[in-house]
Amino acid sequence: TGDLLVTGTITGAGGSFLPLAGGTMTGNTLHGDNVKSVYGTGGDLEIFHDGSHSYIKDTGTGSLKVFTSNFVVNNAADSQNMIIATDGAEVRLYYSGSKKLETTTSGVAVTGNLVTTENVNVGVNATFADNGKALFGDSNDLQIYHSGATSLIEDLGTGDLNITSNGSGINLQKGQTAYLARFYTDGANELYYSGSKKIETVTAGAKVTGDLEVTGTITGAGG
Repeated sequence: TGDLLVTGTITGAGGSFLPLAGGTMTGNTLHGDNVKSVYGTGGDLEIFHDGSHSYIKDTGTGSLKVFTSNFVVNNAADSQNMIIATDGAEVRLYYSGSKKLETTTSGVAVTGNLVTTENVNVGVNATFADNGKALFGDSNDLQIYHSGATSLIEDLGTGDLNITSNGSGINLQKGQTAYLARFYTDGANELYYSGSKKIETVTAGAKVTGDLEVTGTITGAGG
């Protein structure tokens, strides 16, 4: 009875045994369900299979870090990409082997529709290709896009298209050099021709700058 000190390699009918100080494995190590490979003095990292799922479990206080120049997550058959992250380059996310989201130098590129269920706070530009639409509403009732020739704001729902302002008014301009129309909060509405105001509402009615051409009949309380 007592301790057995071995300084070499123990061999026997079962073959050689790995010393506690370490060595080279020449075959597989098999772990049954819920038999864990445990790492760290406090057993902080565990790798195991429970019969239903496989786990890499970090129970310590630090982070679980993976160091690689090219990180790839594929499906079990290794036939489709799921995640690819490249050192110094993009991170790509896939759906059924098809790339849907990719980080870029300027932000993020999305292939396909972007669906949100909550408010999205975008601090930089969002770029849409021709006919790529920003869609709003459960039935895509509001659509904003550029067709390649024309810019469109389309209201396809059953309600109204409302444009509201909490400021002094709303301006429609050609670039920022010439007004097309101006609508003031609690004030006048103005219509322009080539940057020159031609019609505006006033307290008593409306005011025309220039000639008024009428092709029909003018009627009113005055006759």
